[in-house]
Amino acid sequence: MVALFEARALFGSPSTPGGVVPHPTRPLVTLPNLVSLGAISDLTDPAEATVIDTSAQELTGDWRSYATRIPPAGLPAPHTGTPPTQLLGSALFALASLQGLVRFSATLPDYKILVVFPDRLKGTPDHLQYSYHDARGAIQVMRIP
Repeated sequence: MVALFEARALFGSPSTPGGVVPHPTRPLVTLPNLVSLGAISDLTDPAEATVIDTSAQELTGDWRSYATRIPPAGLPAPHTGTPPTQLLGSALFALASLQGLVRFSATLPDYKILVVFPDRLKGTPDHLQYSYHDARGAIQVMRIP
């Protein structure tokens, strides 16, 4: 469900009246995934978030408007440019040892999401794997890398 909200295939809220509404023209398919990673940063862990000086508020705040927001004339622009979430993701990606991170979803802040750096899986025993039924009904297994 969280992946569908993140992809904007679902709207609304699972915890409010009216509930969840599907996007009228954007059907998506979800596939079950098997994930095996050895080096992730869990930004939902308060101790780990403190080490890198971030918070749930920063991770789930209004980051979409940073690129389009125009600051008022004569005032500093603290909330324009590259969003803090993107800067943090870039800094974590720069740590060659990390394969991904766990963070709170900006779309559904009560839920967590896993962000994987697929480039970091090459040449390791770690992987992502999913299976699906092809047009003939045969099960196909895809593995990354």
